[in-house]
Amino acid sequence: MKKESVFIETYGCQMNEYDSDRIINALNATPTNVAENADIIIINTCAIREKADHKAVSAVGRYNKLKKNKPELIVGMSGCVAQLYGKKLLKDMPYLDFVLGPRGIPQIPKIIKDIRSENNHRPIETSMDVQDVFDITPYHKKDKVAGFVSIQQGCNKKCAYCIVPTTRGSEINRPINEIISESKYLVELGAKEITYIGQTVNSWKHNRLRFPSLLDNLQEIDGLERIRFTTSFPKDITSKMISSMKKNSKVCKQLHLPVQSGSNKILREMSRTYSIEWYKQRIEMLRDEIPDIALSTDIIIGFGSESEKDFQETMDLINLIEFDTVYSFKYSVRPGTPGEKMKYHVPDNKASKRLSILQERQKEITFKKNCDNLGKIIEVLIEGYSKQNRNDLYGRTTYNKVVNVKNINDSNIGKLINVKITEATQNSLIGEQV
Repeated sequence: MKKESVFIETYGCQMNEYDSDRIINALNATPTNVAENADIIIINTCAIREKADHKAVSAVGRYNKLKKNKPELIVGMSGCVAQLYGKKLLKDMPYLDFVLGPRGIPQIPKIIKDIRSENNHRPIETSMDVQDVFDITPYHKKDKVAGFVSIQQGCNKKCAYCIVPTTRGSEINRPINEIISESKYLVELGAKEITYIGQTVNSWKHNRLRFPSLLDNLQEIDGLERIRFTTSFPKDITSKMISSMKKNSKVCKQLHLPVQSGSNKILREMSRTYSIEWYKQRIEMLRDEIPDIALSTDIIIGFGSESEKDFQETMDLINLIEFDTVYSFKYSVRPGTPGEKMKYHVPDNKASKRLSILQERQKEITFKKNCDNLGKIIEVLIEGYSKQNRNDLYGRTTYNKVVNVKNINDSNIGKLINVKITEATQNSLIGEQV
């Protein structure tokens, strides 16, 4: 019997990318990059900001015409927007066949079967009471160099701006034997680098083990060349974790550590549970032990009572730490979060001006840091063909910098090679194999 083909349009974070790969395996389907060729179309959504969930809803609408011409086509929505709005989506979009929350992925084969066998049946699966949250391994294309493994679902932090506890539930940590087993499965398929993902990944614990012990165990996997992890929470950065990162030869010299604001007042309003002094101290500890570590962060502009003084404190932090990358956004009120109940947030036009100032400054810092690599010889893991020029290959450094490598053979895909950096752009580096 011919496998059904599935087209998945994914929005949002690495967790959503991972979930899309799990959906493919749960369906035992053939993935396709062409929506017109698919038997099933799924929009896997993100609800972290209002703009993101609007994009997801309009994406579903684009497939209405396709469904009219192909009545047997199944169109569904999964992910955080599906979890957040549930039945309302089915009511507002009569051409939508099903709604599936992040924890319902193991149920999708039954959902599709029920739709095929029952006329006008439009299932909704948004229960948080799921036993086997990690039951489905992700689809991983053979010889794909980089992959993801989820070690955690949900979050217990209750930050005032964040919708994740609503859409993904409370924190569930995955047993270490399952993490290692899935990692070995990806390595057998050709993965050389794995990013371990969770909402607050460094808070992982199982039985008496903590995150540093997990890193130590992952180092022992034969064939795994590089280990990354995201997203870390500042309060869970410990001296043991930093020591494990330093000693572990496979852990990349790069850390994403969201700060969200440079103002203690705003951090309190956000319920972030740490101070700027604590955050700076963690950065100092990291740089003392790993001097060349690359740092990235998230920043939200315009939350709550953010004043010009609070914003300037955020700018001061940017200038002091000089992050390699900053992911910055205007605050977006999310339904069901503590921030929704706050009486005041910075007006949109004022937040936009502040965001523009921050992003322009960060562009300067990022470009300067990229230029610092000129003339250096850096190890690069080659992942595939460059998007800029199909005659070139691209890869990433341990610092998570993208490098386009000129004039090398595709037999180098999946290999660690030394590259001399000859050019630097705003977003990437260019070099030649040594």
